[in-house]
Amino acid sequence: MSLHGTAPMVVAAPDGGEPPRPPARSGFSMRPAMIVPGIGLLILVLFIGAEFLTSNPVQPTKTATGSFSVAGTPLRAMPAVEDLKVITVAGQPPGNIINAVSVPEVARRTSYRDNSVSAQQYDAQITLRADESEAALDNFYQKDMKKQGWQIFSTGPADHVAGGLEVLGKKAGSDGFYWELGAVISPTSFGAGTPATGATSFSLVLVQEPDPGT
Repeated sequence: MSLHGTAPMVVAAPDGGEPPRPPARSGFSMRPAMIVPGIGLLILVLFIGAEFLTSNPVQPTKTATGSFSVAGTPLRAMPAVEDLKVITVAGQPPGNIINAVSVPEVARRTSYRDNSVSAQQYDAQITLRADESEAALDNFYQKDMKKQGWQIFSTGPADHVAGGLEVLGKKAGSDGFYWELGAVISPTSFGAGTPATGATSFSLVLVQEPDPGT
């Protein structure tokens, strides 16, 4: 006989009331099992964060303003922290990038410009002037940028300054982005009020490279 063809049998309670209910089955919950992968994910996030902070520690900007020598050039260098304050916004560029930029001791800032809005990423520059020749400044930045840990990837004629020279370098920032520094040097000018070696204007351009994943 098939079970589908029989009526269910009801067992009466001893006192004629409702029959006793069967004991409730203990339900199975996924919550305890979900805790384990959740903890694993949290540990992974903390590990990645710790690894990033270890390999890219946030560095405060230098406070020292004394000059220092740079091998291969007679010009003495100074940290550019004070000169770069006019283009430092909301922690950008990060401390380790600012600390890696120098200016000749004899240079004086004359202007600055922020191109970040049109470039849609950090892109700003300061312009300075020094009573030195174009060749002397070009040599200074080739030596100093290398000393400060910049990977120099281009030297020679400037792309957008007729008769000018440029030194371009790249460095990893503590913010997780790569940064480029360009020392763009104009031709030396001669005239009243300038020394025999002439006077030269140059710009230091800092650009944050876009995230390759975007």
